[in-house]
Amino acid sequence: MGLTAGAAAATAFYWHRATALPTWYNTSGANTAVADVSTGGNLLGSKLASGQGVRFGDNNRVEISLTEAELTQLLAEGIAQTPQAAAFLPAARSLNTTITGDRVSGGMVVNPADIPTQNLPPQARQALETAFSTIPMLGDRPLYIGIEGSPQVSNGRLVLGNDTRVQIGRVNLSLEDVSRLTGISPAQLNERINLALPQAGLTLDGLEFINGEAVLRGVTQ
Repeated sequence: MGLTAGAAAATAFYWHRATALPTWYNTSGANTAVADVSTGGNLLGSKLASGQGVRFGDNNRVEISLTEAELTQLLAEGIAQTPQAAAFLPAARSLNTTITGDRVSGGMVVNPADIPTQNLPPQARQALETAFSTIPMLGDRPLYIGIEGSPQVSNGRLVLGNDTRVQIGRVNLSLEDVSRLTGISPAQLNERINLALPQAGLTLDGLEFINGEAVLRGVTQ
């Protein structure tokens, strides 16, 4: 009896943490920190054209400053251009990015029942289907899926390091944890969570975080 009650309490505790939503999210959509998920637009191209938040240097070098809201838009554009991540866009309700020091936390609130599992890699599809069959209630409420790490720019991609954490609600998982759950190797996971960045006529080669903003560096073509 005691063991059963303890197991039920533990399950309830982890269920509560896994289904917790971030503070920036609200169902009314009135929160200005929440960006609409969009597959259109080119933020970097628009900023280069307007010069807003852009510092031009010698030899065609530029620095582009991005607020959290702009970084969220760039994240949405990157997701749309990355096939393994774009599969989640139809189920996304909201997308958001926050900057804390040199670490970035970005993710989306999705309706799990709307995730097109047929577009996911086989291991991820099996893991999701197993989760739905084990916990049917999982498909009945919004869920936050995010990534936290210290990104860098490499070959035009947003690359995350070994300290990256995958967030499901308030549950933080290392890449090794996710690998054990999905059967996908850490190297494959790292490749799949790296996002392509819209090039907008420039080659990106650096990223720094200054005073709560992201500063992208590169060379215009």
